[in-house]
Amino acid sequence: ACAASLSCRSAEGGKDAKAAVIPFATVALADSLATHDLWPGFDPGSTPVAIFDGTRTLLFRHPAPPGAFTPLAGHDSVWVHPGRDSSVSANTSTELGGVTTATLMPASDSTSALRRAGILIHEAFHVFQRAHHTSWAANEADLFTYPVNDAGLLTLRRLESEALRRALLAATKSDAECWAHAATNLRHERFARLPASASAYERGTELNEGLATYVEWRATNAPDSNVLPAHEYAPEKIRDRGYRSGVALARLLDRLSPEWRAELEAHDSIPLDSLLTSAIETQSGKPCAFTDAERDRIGQAATSDVAALQGRLAAERRTFLDRPGWRLVIRAASPLFPQGFDPLNVSVVAPGEVLHARLVKLGNDAGSVEVIGRPALSEAAGKHPLFNGVRTLTVTGLDAAPRVSLADSSLSISADGISGMFRGATVDTAGMVVTLHLP
Repeated sequence: ACAASLSCRSAEGGKDAKAAVIPFATVALADSLATHDLWPGFDPGSTPVAIFDGTRTLLFRHPAPPGAFTPLAGHDSVWVHPGRDSSVSANTSTELGGVTTATLMPASDSTSALRRAGILIHEAFHVFQRAHHTSWAANEADLFTYPVNDAGLLTLRRLESEALRRALLAATKSDAECWAHAATNLRHERFARLPASASAYERGTELNEGLATYVEWRATNAPDSNVLPAHEYAPEKIRDRGYRSGVALARLLDRLSPEWRAELEAHDSIPLDSLLTSAIETQSGKPCAFTDAERDRIGQAATSDVAALQGRLAAERRTFLDRPGWRLVIRAASPLFPQGFDPLNVSVVAPGEVLHARLVKLGNDAGSVEVIGRPALSEAAGKHPLFNGVRTLTVTGLDAAPRVSLADSSLSISADGISGMFRGATVDTAGMVVTLHLP
């Protein structure tokens, strides 16, 4: 029973002996789902996989396991590493021992075995993408400058999403073509008003995360009704929407142009919406249209949601700055540049200010600092909120003063969730504010 579910976690958060079988069950189920026709040339069963189960990291079918891994007794092509290997920090794909490897972290008790196996297939497809389709990616820097506060653009986006949703749920092929045509027309109108970087971001996300989600859902037989929610997404959730709009475009292509996967595999620079436009142009029907009342309703909601977003971001900034306790401020004469951040947990809360809710790592020639598991606010050194460098990084709400030590002209600073070291830095304390001055 434990092998068939993810409910073997103990009440204290550890895992009992039975829970150790979960990675094996996940891999086995994913391999069984891989017998479906998922994508031309893609074989999840040959993809190296590293799974942290809460107590150890298990490595499957890796051609050259790093030295920290040892063979697991009784299992062929499986290696084990006590604790969490440093390369395994999220559900993603990463380099492990010089080989691109799918990685999984422990799931919550409510995550089904099927969902867990689907996530593994999703991450394995990213490994395939990295090997065969390096252009299927979005520039995360462009997300920071996406015009999320434009209610008119949000209205068009939501009309497009609703047209895609109606096309997916259409009972007949002609109705699917009709609403798909409306969706592509709305996208053409919207993209004409968007900066080129913003439309490129959407298309790159649809090819990268959208297709990985499409393959995952193809394996697990997720229904079309789950693809796009009727309420769509919050104005700033561009990346989240890209996961689902990519699935919507791909599933409509399944219906209207069944050979599209082979075409894209051979010519991988074609955006999904362009493939759908080409498929529709071979049909003779006219696009469906929204009523004036529908447009007004969606437009009013978009205006209200943009205003709410602006208020929410301002409130998040105030809440962060008003947190009681010690504060660490790092000021850099030479800008700090991003070495790591979580694109799913960042918000541009004011011009040039980015609130990192979970992770940020910044550095320059003098050293680096990482904040993980707690919020931090970065202030830009240039035009871009993050990628032209950061002038100031602030962490609030510390229970105690950061620990500072000096050795060999390098100053190290640490606190709960914070670690950094810089050469030539100085520090001063005023009240409950510790300020690190960097060269």
